[in-house]
Amino acid sequence: MLRWANGDVLTLSALARWMRHDATKAIDRIRCRLRRPVYYAREKARRLALAEERRRIGGRRTANPCPSKEAILDAWLHRRDSHEAAVRFGSMIHDLECYVDNSLLRDENGAITGRNGGIKAWLSENIPALRLRYGTVMRYKAMAKKLKQIAGLPDPTPAAAVLGETPAEAAAGAHLRTAAKTVSPGKGGGRDETSGKAPLPNAKADECANTGNLAAIAPTLEVVRARALWLEVVDGIRGSVEALMDRIDALADPDRIEEAAMLSEWKARYAKDITEDAKTSWWERMSKESAV
Repeated sequence: MLRWANGDVLTLSALARWMRHDATKAIDRIRCRLRRPVYYAREKARRLALAEERRRIGGRRTANPCPSKEAILDAWLHRRDSHEAAVRFGSMIHDLECYVDNSLLRDENGAITGRNGGIKAWLSENIPALRLRYGTVMRYKAMAKKLKQIAGLPDPTPAAAVLGETPAEAAAGAHLRTAAKTVSPGKGGGRDETSGKAPLPNAKADECANTGNLAAIAPTLEVVRARALWLEVVDGIRGSVEALMDRIDALADPDRIEEAAMLSEWKARYAKDITEDAKTSWWERMSKESAV
């Protein structure tokens, strides 16, 4: 090497650095080939263990029926109209998860070999266009799931319960409240004061069930508090869906200290202010404010 470099130390040093770099790359390639099977075997075992742990948790339940493909398509087309529309679409996909099969597949020895298609398979069969946007669809689902988490909504209450009544539900609720006022619970099993006829047994309960959303007509204490938290979440953020997703992600992240402290403050305040006796007045006031 000294003769090749004609005794030039700088040329020799450059040659040595080049040879060392080339040898390092060759060693890295060998290490990668040796490490790759071990890494993926370990990673596969870790993921299978996580899958087993997830399946030990009871499946989700929802108070809503399985959404139709027409309803999902309509919600998808309007998902960017407002923050509420984005949550309604995400909640619809979250509810769909309760009606599809994503159980694990096992071989004869009980080892996990995969899982059923779940939402992806349902979209492929029913709405192929949305299957091509699967990643985006699941972002909306994750947003609805995190919103339930920060709002403290347990199953089977869907995430869309925080949005209050839709116009159709508001009309149904007004009709039920008006009908309830005309029924006298006196003798004779209760008679309509206008017609004098006795109502059908459980007519109000049956009509509520037909609306498909009991929580919107007679919200529980959890729903009313979650509604108050939702109004805090959307207060002051921009109109884009991305801004809403970023906000919910920040509030659901325990490592975001400021957001976690703010969420705890909201929950403590509304747990104190919104009681069982005051929930109806709070619900009506929040509905009027959101309508304005």
